[in-house]
Amino acid sequence: MYKIYNEVEYIMMKMKLLRMIRLWNGLDVYKNSAIGDKVLYEIYLHTQRSLTTLAVIGTIIFIFLLDKVPDKTLYPWFILSTLLIINRLYDSHKYLKDKITNTYRHWCNKFIYKSYLTALIWGSISIIFLPYIDDPTLKYMIFLTIVGIGSGAMISISPAVKTASIYLFLLMFPFFIYFLMQGGRTNYIIAFMIFAYYLLLVNVSRSIGESLIRSYIQEEKYKKSQKELAAKKDELSSLFKKAPIGIMYADNNFTVIDCNEEYVKLFHRTREELIGINLKDVPDQRPVEALKRGESRYSGPYESVLGYKLWIETRFSPLLDANGRNIGHIVLIENKTSEKEAIDKLNYMAKHDDLTSLANRRSMIEFMRNMVKSAKHKDHYSILFYLDLNRFKAINDTLGHSIGDKLLKQVANRLKELMKEEHLLCRLGGDEFVIVMPFVAEDKNGANERAEMCSRNVHNVFSYPFFIDELHLYVKISIGVVIIEPGIKDIDEIVRYADIAMYSAKRKGMDSTAYYNAKLDEKRKEIFGLQHDLYHALETNQFELYYQPIVNIKDDQVIAAEALIRWRHPKLGTILPGDFIYLAIESGLIDEIGWFVINRVCRQIKELKSKKLFFMEYISININAMQIQSANFEEKFWKVLDSYDIEASEINLEITETSLIENFEQTRDTINSLRQAGIRCAIDDFGTGYSSLSYLKKFSFSTLKID
Repeated sequence: MYKIYNEVEYIMMKMKLLRMIRLWNGLDVYKNSAIGDKVLYEIYLHTQRSLTTLAVIGTIIFIFLLDKVPDKTLYPWFILSTLLIINRLYDSHKYLKDKITNTYRHWCNKFIYKSYLTALIWGSISIIFLPYIDDPTLKYMIFLTIVGIGSGAMISISPAVKTASIYLFLLMFPFFIYFLMQGGRTNYIIAFMIFAYYLLLVNVSRSIGESLIRSYIQEEKYKKSQKELAAKKDELSSLFKKAPIGIMYADNNFTVIDCNEEYVKLFHRTREELIGINLKDVPDQRPVEALKRGESRYSGPYESVLGYKLWIETRFSPLLDANGRNIGHIVLIENKTSEKEAIDKLNYMAKHDDLTSLANRRSMIEFMRNMVKSAKHKDHYSILFYLDLNRFKAINDTLGHSIGDKLLKQVANRLKELMKEEHLLCRLGGDEFVIVMPFVAEDKNGANERAEMCSRNVHNVFSYPFFIDELHLYVKISIGVVIIEPGIKDIDEIVRYADIAMYSAKRKGMDSTAYYNAKLDEKRKEIFGLQHDLYHALETNQFELYYQPIVNIKDDQVIAAEALIRWRHPKLGTILPGDFIYLAIESGLIDEIGWFVINRVCRQIKELKSKKLFFMEYISININAMQIQSANFEEKFWKVLDSYDIEASEINLEITETSLIENFEQTRDTINSLRQAGIRCAIDDFGTGYSSLSYLKKFSFSTLKID
């Protein structure tokens, strides 16, 4: 088996070697490797020696040929050859002295190209010198010199087979051609010998290169093996002590034999104190019991001898001797306390609201799923309260989100005081809260009584002001109540019922409570249908205007009028504004309806003027503050007045207190601008909102209509 292994290894090494030789491209095959650096270093080292010899030979040839060849060819050749040798000697010296500072490819290319140039210069001797030499002995002497140079170069650069082959070719091919062109048996033999010698040198170069590369590979493998062996020894020696997890050895009697530094840190004891402890004697036996049961791990809470509460993860393995016999236990232990705390925190954040720390929608759904799965749900009623703060948007817009956030926190804290342990209080988002009270009664009357009592308590929470940054804020709340009947499973439907009830409470007015019933659902569907019909009301001219006279009480004279819109529904008959304006606001149609009223009023004023029947000071038009904050309201408004030739003083714009407060910042500048231009402005239904005279100072209303 060992012999087969050695043969396989030898074959693999040979294949690798042949692949390297086959892929050899000059010196580039070993770029950026230790072998490549060594090969290039050896080549430059041998070349430095051979170049010195080449310089001497060049000088001798120069002397011999002084009287035999023309100076105009001899001197340039000698000077060029000498300069090239000096340059290459400088390269060798620089590389051998400071090779690390330059790139491998750079020095490879330098060597290759300058080697080829050297071969061309020395090979050119056959063309520029030999034709002038008549002495055969001198010719053959020069030829043998070139052959010697080729042999020396082959030894110097043999690891670079391709480079060596091209170098020899450039050096010897001109002589091959020269002797071939001279003719004669002797010259043909010499030419053939040059060719044969070239092939011999190439093969010898390949063999020498292969041998050198093999030795380099073996040397690198040996160094690598030595390095790996040393590293393994270091790893094995430090693994136990420096491992990032606690490691402990115990014998079969559960006595601690040894432990590492991390184990010592984990239990806040010295190594000497821990070694010799019997695990059966430690107070917390949960990991030990898992080990005794033959389990491979324990993950869970653990309390150390010193009282530190941890969350650990342990893994158990048998400790075997050289013969494979079980002589004890290996225990790997990790402190997962930080990870456990982080996971618990993430779970908490996933189920709780960031601002108020109350449970969030996900937590509510989970709570209700567990509630409807409970056995008590089969015969007990539960209650869900859906709470919504009134005018919260106005507080955010007027006083800023910081005040709004602080208000939500105080609301959450007040509601917490009403909760019992079995109840759930959560914030769904914005200003919406939910209270779930599971299993309050076994009969519906009892559930209703409990709901009434809880609703009163919630409303009482909002009966006194909230103190925030020296502000006294009076906030009211709308409550939608769902009595959850036993056995109902559809949580989405329960929440939908609560949402319907809450919106019903908001429509009833501030500080109201509404209970869900089937009629509310039907009413919701009617409202949805009505909202759908509203989209077609403008297209089919279903809106009409009526004018309510405004009379001077002193002389009973009509001095003005207020335009009142009515919806002539094709099926439902006349619908008053109170029943569809809020739908127009929700659907985004309030702007179109507002412009319809403005255009219709201006057109009818123009018609009355043309008949000389307009004797009033002005006509009041009800608009929503949302329309005022729409883009280019002023420009569009003046354009309508100009098109009907209406005076600014002939129009009075009435804005409800509610919409004004909810859009305070966006409408203030526009209203003041309109007032300065002569438009009368009135605030309508004063008393339904905050009835605050402080913000009225910021406007210049001509009329205040008290609700």
